[in-house]
Amino acid sequence: MNKQNAGTELVKLGAALAGLRIDNLPAEVLQRSKQRVLDTLGCLVAGYDAGIADGIRDYVLAQGGAAQATLLPGGQQTTVALAGLAHATYIHGLELSDAAPRGTVHPGNEIVPVVLALAERHGLGGAAMLPALVAGYEAEIRFGRSVFPSAFYRGWWTPGIFGAIGPAVTAAHMMGLGGAGIDNTLGIVLNMLPSAMICANEEGESVKWLIGGQACASGLLAAEMAARGTKGMRDVAGGWLPVIADKHDAALLTEGINASGQFEQWEILSGVLTKFYATVGPLTASLDAAFVLIAQHDIKPTDIAEIHLDVPRRTAVFNTVHPENEIAARASLPFCMAVAVNTRDPSKLLGPAFRPEFLNDPAIRAIASKVRITENEDYEKQYPARSLAYVTFKMKDGKTHAMEDDRNAHGRYLKPTDHDIEDKFRRVASPILGAAKAERVVDIVSRLETVTDVSELVSNLRPGA
Repeated sequence: MNKQNAGTELVKLGAALAGLRIDNLPAEVLQRSKQRVLDTLGCLVAGYDAGIADGIRDYVLAQGGAAQATLLPGGQQTTVALAGLAHATYIHGLELSDAAPRGTVHPGNEIVPVVLALAERHGLGGAAMLPALVAGYEAEIRFGRSVFPSAFYRGWWTPGIFGAIGPAVTAAHMMGLGGAGIDNTLGIVLNMLPSAMICANEEGESVKWLIGGQACASGLLAAEMAARGTKGMRDVAGGWLPVIADKHDAALLTEGINASGQFEQWEILSGVLTKFYATVGPLTASLDAAFVLIAQHDIKPTDIAEIHLDVPRRTAVFNTVHPENEIAARASLPFCMAVAVNTRDPSKLLGPAFRPEFLNDPAIRAIASKVRITENEDYEKQYPARSLAYVTFKMKDGKTHAMEDDRNAHGRYLKPTDHDIEDKFRRVASPILGAAKAERVVDIVSRLETVTDVSELVSNLRPGA
């Protein structure tokens, strides 16, 4: 290792991240940060009773520990680390929280639980929470970009393997560790990252839920130990990136940070994807096109001979025809396409479609068997600047209905309005919290930078009167 140059990326990145403050965040960055909070809180609420939520809550409650943060939805007190573990676990398997296609990561899943729990422990408000959240997003996405797309195709489940980076940086920022402390936190967390394989997604195993929780807890541990003097690795470019991916570019870690250590390029503005289907993100363009064609041509399941999908390689890998459980179903293009055809209702893919009655529905299984997927090399080359799909319905009467769609051409995905985010939050959270509490959460987050205490926010995230 070249000790003279080792760690230069971490030093520069750490200093820039530490410099983020509420008064130097551009207005659009501040807006996007509040959107990320509200969107992820909606996913948190939606996950209260999903997947392995009962199991992780039982584990957390059995640990005891200092009363530092609220365990939702019940309101029991636990440690920051255990609250983060539980809350990120609730969210991860839903496939409804945000994604960053440029880095193939899911930052909000792990970062927002850390922000909420540490704000409780330290008595902090939005002025501390939002810059720390932005710091976490910037770091995690940049690490993902540095190995894109090689790490994904090597077989890593990248939202897991990089998922500890965001919460580590966010925690270090909220704990006031400064540039050297954030730099060192990154050096620690890189040796503690979960080794998550994409097969956990493809095979539909419920461990996928836990991957998000483990990442969150690992990030917190890295920051806590940096605060206590533990030292991390230095050689990211020569010693870490080559292990993770065949192709890598350490320069992307600090791209857009000028010589004065200020951000001129913001990852939180450059491609954080809001999900409106509870599926892996690459399926979106195919589903959007299908719903348009179904409505335009009044396509009925019984009239379909075949469905052809031309998609990028990263979409084509999600090709399980008859998933056996909800995790696999959220990552199955044939299944989700069959749901679209049979229900004609996009809201079903926000969650209801992954219940057993849908998985075992003979009509859905019949349509899924008619889906043919082709890898389109040109589409793959254009990803993530464009996220394309060409959907063709071949009908039994010989007619063909087809269209191309680009997910990135629709503003609600990469540049959502506040209305887009608030509407999604209401749809997923109101049935659980009640309309009044959901509206209160929307109001608090809309002015989060002025909120000095998060107790009211946390209270309104609990179901019931």
